[in-house]
Amino acid sequence: MKTQYISTKLIAAALLICLTSLVPRVMADGNGIPAGVYATTITMADIPPGFPPEAAEILVGTWWTELTEAGETVIWRNGEVVANGRYTSSKSHFVIRDISGPLACTDGPGIATGVCTWSTENNEHTLSPVLDRCFGRMFVLILRPLHQL
Repeated sequence: MKTQYISTKLIAAALLICLTSLVPRVMADGNGIPAGVYATTITMADIPPGFPPEAAEILVGTWWTELTEAGETVIWRNGEVVANGRYTSSKSHFVIRDISGPLACTDGPGIATGVCTWSTENNEHTLSPVLDRCFGRMFVLILRPLHQL
């Protein structure tokens, strides 16, 4: 049991080192996802079977994600601000970090920051998770391609 605990800590440390080395490269490239407001709507039909009902209630709704030119994020759910943070984006990666808000992922070590790859096709930005321990944030961002309003 103790060996498993140590192995888990070593894997977590290795992932954090990889993430730390990725962030400066992502910040150095200016060809990222365009700043703007992106919206998506999540319905009960989108929720995986067997998902806890209390968590499903939080995810269902209309979500807006604002990415500012200054690298800030503001996330709304049904018209209310639920998270604030920072982001960086390069030609292929998107890194988001929650800082505050009632639904912000800030309650555990390593959960505030998420890393995705992204691509654009037909004016739609599709995100794919690389490393993110915040299920809700990733679910909202990757469920459908991002459409700028």
